[in-house]
Amino acid sequence: MTTQTDTDEAYRKNSKFWTTKGDKLLVVGDYLGRLPSILLLNPKKYQRILDAGCGAGFIARRLAKAGAEVYGCDRNQAMLQKAIEEELRKPRGITYNLTDISKALPYSSNFFDGVACVAVLIHDSPEECKQFFCEAKRTLKDNGKLVISSMHPALYMPGSPNRTDRASWAQYKPLENLPMDKSQKFEEDYVNSNGEHFLSTVWNHPEKVLTDLMHHAGLEVVRTQSQYVTREVLDSCKQTGEVGYPGFLQIVARKLGEGK
Repeated sequence: MTTQTDTDEAYRKNSKFWTTKGDKLLVVGDYLGRLPSILLLNPKKYQRILDAGCGAGFIARRLAKAGAEVYGCDRNQAMLQKAIEEELRKPRGITYNLTDISKALPYSSNFFDGVACVAVLIHDSPEECKQFFCEAKRTLKDNGKLVISSMHPALYMPGSPNRTDRASWAQYKPLENLPMDKSQKFEEDYVNSNGEHFLSTVWNHPEKVLTDLMHHAGLEVVRTQSQYVTREVLDSCKQTGEVGYPGFLQIVARKLGEGK
């Protein structure tokens, strides 16, 4: 199992990849993962929204700019400190907490209108994902929206450019030999537009695994969508490689109201 210690070690060794990024669009995931997730969440003025696994605050700041009342939490101290420092430098009314989203969240039940969890669950086991989904349901208001985003399972498949092309924007090496319909661990090498590398161990969670876990947590899946790698995105990130295949997956779920 990929543990919190494994994740923390990866971020300790490569922390500048994220902590110096600020609000710049430097990786493929910014275009195909983060920005589409914000559009799906569609934040409204005064809505209370949680950025679960907020990192250095990239999404939280954009949600606050839209007028939402934003909360952010992350389990990595260095990443969260950068978010706090930016909030102190340019206040947007964001409240940050040092919290592991795979454990109990420090928020009241029925508290949020929306929850975003973007590029986070690749660091969590299926059991940890389920715990987060249960906490997301608890803290969401009735009919509240959960938006998650992750690398698309297609990236990990044999024959994927991200398995076969060593010059790809992200490369994945299997660490387990399980059927591809099961969650399993991969070694990730992720490259930004400055040519810097982020090395980590990540989980590939097939779409059905995630949606089943959501259902078991009592959430209703209302939409899934794939974001495809394009030449425009690769050029924006100063990357080369193939285009026209799914790079990121978003899933939208909601908490059903009482009696539903």
